[in-house]
Amino acid sequence: MAESAKLKLNAIWGKTFLGLAIEQVIGNYNFPITPYYFWPRTEAWKQLKLELELKTWIPQEEKIRILNSATKLINLCMQEYQNKESIENIKDCFKELNQVESSN
Repeated sequence: MAESAKLKLNAIWGKTFLGLAIEQVIGNYNFPITPYYFWPRTEAWKQLKLELELKTWIPQEEKIRILNSATKLINLCMQEYQNKESIENIKDCFKELNQVESSN
């Protein structure tokens, strides 16, 4: 992976779900490398991990970094995602997260 390339976590959340996907950012271009996985319907973290294991060009350190971010986000959302103030706190914790908030 080129020095300027990195992984970025995307999230969509609502009152009863959290969707996570990963994209690769190279310069000004974003390339989706996983579909969205929705917690609690699926084991989103495990699905992301499986997808990343197949991407042999991505350094292990980058995989660990993005999975750690996904873990942190899932844990925060499990505890607080129904509280609107907490949503703002989550956004503050994940400045580089692509976020889409749903009213569902």
